Amino acid sequence: MRFLLAFIFIFSSVNTYALDIGKYKERLRSHMANMFGDETTNKILGEAPVGVKEMELPNIPKVKVDAKDESYYDQKKTKVHVQGQKFNNLSNEEKRSFRISFLQQLFEVTRNSEAKKEDVIKYLNVLEQGGSREGVYRSVTLDQVYFALEQYEESPSDKLVSFVLDYSKRFMAIQYKPVSLNKFNLWSLKRIITDKTLDIVDVLAQKPEDLYRWYAVFSRELAKNYPQAWNSKLRSNNYDAYHYKWSQSVPFQHIKSEVIIKLHKLMNFLQKSN
Repeated sequence: MRFLLAFIFIFSSVNTYALDIGKYKERLRSHMANMFGDETTNKILGEAPVGVKEMELPNIPKVKVDAKDESYYDQKKTKVHVQGQKFNNLSNEEKRSFRISFLQQLFEVTRNSEAKKEDVIKYLNVLEQGGSREGVYRSVTLDQVYFALEQYEESPSDKLVSFVLDYSKRFMAIQYKPVSLNKFNLWSLKRIITDKTLDIVDVLAQKPEDLYRWYAVFSRELAKNYPQAWNSKLRSNNYDAYHYKWSQSVPFQHIKSEVIIKLHKLMNFLQKSN
């Protein structure tokens, strides 16, 4: 196994002009699949097997904004809302480590700063009393600290604006104009885009298969298009079937929290990399 991993490392570092990468990569995958099976091979390489077609996005739903229409708030419960039994069956002590990790990451990507001990204690109590991860996120981005960040006179980078234009059109079915985005700074754009995405995720959850596919394509493209933004092996995995299966196995709030963290983290990265 050590030899194989060493070979993978050496193989991945060879210049493309020296080898036919596609041919050798296919051969490597074949040998690994024979030794470990397809599923383990995919986890090691973090991508789809050769010849496997990538998933496609479902139709993106329109989110109703009519305040008089209460149907949006009267959504039926689907399997998405009750899934995640493996996590739900953990003890409170076991769940706590996951919740603390979420809170630390949330403050890091929203405010670009470490979470204070008192903030972790405060919101950990909220989660352990039955509060949602989305609720904690909205509380953090609507408080006075985040409001002050939104007042900074800081133009969004060209890369950030380009991402928002492409992402919103593809994953939100919303067409923005560049001039309208330039009126906001990083902090406002992060909040606006994430909030609207979470609304779409809520509507997608009415058809679970649509939500799983949306999340899988979302995760695949962010991993594939922005590999340098991720320091997590799971988030940098560009195999959509992996993210699809993950989204089927965790609580709905965990899907939302990954969407939140990925969007904020990537937009922070794009603002700095101009």
